[in-house]
Amino acid sequence: MNDAGARGKCAACKYQRKRCEENCPLAPFFPSNKVEDFNKVIRLYQVGSIINMLNSVADNEKKAKMAETLVLEAKIRYENPVYGCIVVEEKLRLEIEETMKELDLVQKANIYFKELRKRSLYYKKNKETSTSGTQSFQGHKSDSTLEEATSITEHHAIQDVERTRVDFNDNGLGSTGICNEDHI
Repeated sequence: MNDAGARGKCAACKYQRKRCEENCPLAPFFPSNKVEDFNKVIRLYQVGSIINMLNSVADNEKKAKMAETLVLEAKIRYENPVYGCIVVEEKLRLEIEETMKELDLVQKANIYFKELRKRSLYYKKNKETSTSGTQSFQGHKSDSTLEEATSITEHHAIQDVERTRVDFNDNGLGSTGICNEDHI
């Protein structure tokens, strides 16, 4: 018994209701267990067209990839007969756009919080410098001057943070200036 008889009819020969010969060009790509895939492909292409497309490629590995591509395209066309592959492309393009927008928001929030941290460290450093200088110059009156200097420095830091929030809101990240899950 020959190899074709041992493996049974390929999906193409079953479709055509003919005997599957040993040198059947479609048998390696559409074996008997892939009848459904072949039926979807045959709705788009004729058997002769499928054979011609597979013969246009020299390497067997590339022929296998071409057969996979034909099956994939046929499945997509079966699921969406009007637009076919364009639907998948449009869906992926929209996902990329949404991801890019989300990435842009995250980058803006990251810049904002880095600036906020930098300003906080700057005012903290200035606060330490101003308190040590006040203590050395004022002597016994340092407690009242220290409290005044601290309140003034904190007041300016709060104003700068609020100013930064306003600038941040002008860039389009919401009314609170805080990036939460709703904005991401």
